[in-house]
Amino acid sequence: MHKRNVDIVLVRMDKIGDLILSLPVDEHPALGGRRVHWFISKGLSFIAEQSQPKRPATEFKRGFSPFEFRRMVQWLRRMKPQSIVLLHCPWWVSMAAWWAGVPERIGRRSQWHSFLFLNLHVKQKRSSADRHESDFNFDLVEWGFNRLGVRRTTRLSELKKTFLRLVAPNPFATVAARGLKTRGYRLVHPGMAGSALNWPQENYVRLIERLADETPVLITGTKADQKYLQGILKVKDHPRVHWLVGELTSSELLDLLSQARSVVAPSTGVLHLAASLGTPVVGLYSPRKVEHPRRWGPKGQYVSFLMPPAQEAENFNPDVMEEITPDQVYRAVIAIESHGHLHRHAEA
Repeated sequence: MHKRNVDIVLVRMDKIGDLILSLPVDEHPALGGRRVHWFISKGLSFIAEQSQPKRPATEFKRGFSPFEFRRMVQWLRRMKPQSIVLLHCPWWVSMAAWWAGVPERIGRRSQWHSFLFLNLHVKQKRSSADRHESDFNFDLVEWGFNRLGVRRTTRLSELKKTFLRLVAPNPFATVAARGLKTRGYRLVHPGMAGSALNWPQENYVRLIERLADETPVLITGTKADQKYLQGILKVKDHPRVHWLVGELTSSELLDLLSQARSVVAPSTGVLHLAASLGTPVVGLYSPRKVEHPRRWGPKGQYVSFLMPPAQEAENFNPDVMEEITPDQVYRAVIAIESHGHLHRHAEA
């Protein structure tokens, strides 16, 4: 029998928040004592490397190309895993697992490729959004390995409370280099990928100005966030606003998030990064079923979120996010900061 270099491959080729809500699933007892490796999206190795414990991972581009397909097949044939679990990935990954001859190919019974290339299907309708994304991941591993004869755990409810813990690589040097003080600033990240409703830009401006009356405020983002930043540019010249859009490496972003007094952001990866670093966060969420914090809320020690006081439906007014006021967000910031401060003081 060929020697296996890896026992189980877990696949989550998606965005930052999705990966953060998936990595803790490798703590499931069904994977205990097994050599686990992750397949993740290009550019996200910094999350696996800074997680506690560190996760071994290999990056692949999401889009299909003969090169990436061949590279994945060769990796699987070389490492010879017994099982691969497809939490979420493009269609060609399941084909690569089949092509490489991975014996146990576990995934959701959903699209055409899962019926063609997987041999252990788990029925899961994630669009129902009736539980958290991390719960769906734990259920998939639980049910999949149970079908392979692994006894169900009695700790599943407890396991679902698990969240990813990250550590910043060089926080104090980065904070000092920016002329800041630890816990002496707040961070606001107004941008997002656009997969959910965002808060109005004029409300971000009012919040930033109010926070800047008390502490320096860091504004972060990337070039992809520009459409969410045009109306916020007016605060760029405020003496206590540090406009860092497009200026930070992944490591520097982790460093600054880790030492912020608090972080405010919509449903986006930065919010999940901050929560995993132990920083108090306030998330601004849409009431739409598939965007609801019940499904996509951040997980961590000091987490809160705000959502418009509207009943769940799919025909919301586009302006529904205006129902969250800057004053409500400010009060949520003060409350979560106080909660985090008290707990850190007690732990010291």
